[in-house]
Amino acid sequence: MIDFSHPEWRALAQQLLKDTPLPVRGRQWQPLIGMLKDNQLLLALGNHRYELTPAGRRYLTRELMLAEMACAPPEPEEWLQANGWQLGERVNERVLAALYRKGEGNFSPVEQINFEDKGIHLCRDQVLRLRASRPFSLFFSGGTLLDAAPWLQSLGEVALPVRTLGGLGKVLWGEGEFQRVISTDSIGAFAELALPVDALLVWLPPDEPGALQSLVAALPPHVVWSHLGALDPAGVDRVLALAQRLGRPASWWLPQALSPIKATYAASLTDPRPWEPSRIPRPLLAVCSDLIESNSGLSAEVCSLASDWHAVG
Repeated sequence: MIDFSHPEWRALAQQLLKDTPLPVRGRQWQPLIGMLKDNQLLLALGNHRYELTPAGRRYLTRELMLAEMACAPPEPEEWLQANGWQLGERVNERVLAALYRKGEGNFSPVEQINFEDKGIHLCRDQVLRLRASRPFSLFFSGGTLLDAAPWLQSLGEVALPVRTLGGLGKVLWGEGEFQRVISTDSIGAFAELALPVDALLVWLPPDEPGALQSLVAALPPHVVWSHLGALDPAGVDRVLALAQRLGRPASWWLPQALSPIKATYAASLTDPRPWEPSRIPRPLLAVCSDLIESNSGLSAEVCSLASDWHAVG
């Protein structure tokens, strides 16, 4: 018996299938050559040249396929079960991709549905970062109450893993009235923005828009929402998409004295998409008409140190 899982035997078999006729010299190859000749699967053409018969081609093709199947690594489900590993209800997307040999690639929608059918939900394990000038508490299902005051005092912020948001019940304000939530996807703006005393600032991972929806659902219904982001076509589209997801009016958190910032820091658009005035709500259109005319934009970071702000939308 020839072990076609061995790389040298496999390489010779592949050459016989590919090259016709094939010169084969060397005693180490005689077990395969002799076996094929004895079974009328190989024709000897002289001068150590050989050619497979049709039956020989079918035989080697089948043996190579069987060897490939035997050498193939086990399916992830089989390997996990054999080693006693269990997937939880929520699994980090990168861990699952590694186990399923996906590399850095994302799972397709069909693959995600298949995982959900098995009770497995993929998590990117991003975090929401929360800031406020007054203490607040987070109430979770099951009765857990997390006092954010020590974290705000020592670290200046609270990091909330996205996978925990499903259990978030309420955000409780410690003092005064809680009136506004401001979201941003700019780390610089999140770190430097001066906050009203009645506002909660949230840094939102760019690829986790649904996380904001879970947080807003835990806020009192009268709390209004605004977003601080880049004033460019992509930034406008992001606010409009967030507003649609939240079921709230689109609202931009902008410095009241925006004109001098635009005059100094407006830059040509790097995004190939131009402004589309028809997509921009009128209140914002009045603010950024000069940016549209010059086909320029404004980053959130250059606005971060402004002292007075208001909602536009």
